[in-house]
Amino acid sequence: MALGRLLLLSALAWAAPALVGAAEVALLKSSDVAAWRPALDAFRKGTSAHTVTEFDLRGDRAEGERVLGALKARNAILVTLGPMAAQVARQFLPEAPLIYAMVQDPTRVGLTSATISGVTFSVPLKNQLAAFRLVYPRGSRIGLMSSDDRTVQEAQKASSVVRVNLVARSVASEKDVPAALRSLLKGAEAVDAIWIPADPVLLGDDTRRFILAETLKEGKPVFSFSPALVAEGALVSDGPDLVSVGEQLAGLVNRMAAGDKTARGTVLVPRAELVVNKKIAEKLHIEIPEEALRLANKVF
Repeated sequence: MALGRLLLLSALAWAAPALVGAAEVALLKSSDVAAWRPALDAFRKGTSAHTVTEFDLRGDRAEGERVLGALKARNAILVTLGPMAAQVARQFLPEAPLIYAMVQDPTRVGLTSATISGVTFSVPLKNQLAAFRLVYPRGSRIGLMSSDDRTVQEAQKASSVVRVNLVARSVASEKDVPAALRSLLKGAEAVDAIWIPADPVLLGDDTRRFILAETLKEGKPVFSFSPALVAEGALVSDGPDLVSVGEQLAGLVNRMAAGDKTARGTVLVPRAELVVNKKIAEKLHIEIPEEALRLANKVF
């Protein structure tokens, strides 16, 4: 893991700009997500020499088409947050410089191109599991719900490396979640903890709160990818550091503005951020190792 962190820090240094001139930057958000604010603030700080105009597409592809039509003749660098904004930008202005962020799976949404740059919004599942074990060493049997078979397969491979037993349940829609969760929390295959991955089926307000409440009721912790979920009641998250996402986005913009042609097609990986909820640990009578608390970026 130390080597991985060193490589990420090296990537950040390599992305640092040598700014020559100001550029016009169009920042297109798929929707206005409050949790993205640290990334936006870091991005704006790093691109203060440029003219940055922010557009909220409000989850509406037609609005995206309208905005991109207006940008067509302006020769702007396009920066997109969320998969919908990136897809619309790619479709309607395919020749414009495009830098994406807040996309879990770029391949799935067609963002794999030698001309498209970005900052991934994920931390390897192996690293997440290792962080979870660091915080809760007794959590060796982990329940995972997912609507994506590829996530389950990747998690199964990672679990063998980290030496945990993964019990997976497929959920095609939010309606499948209660039964899947019950089967993981009770009975012969009861698990030590529930892992909420970055899966849209699990992240609706009602579903997310249901998982957190039912798991707490059973006296078991939740592992997650997002500090927002830790604030809501998960025990631990190991996900992308949003400030580093914004800094890396700014670095890519600055490199393009400086005429660095190698910036196109570059995909960077953000720093990981370990967040721990000590209050939940106390409720569940879980003793978090001192090492985990020292390494945590944030403790609630």
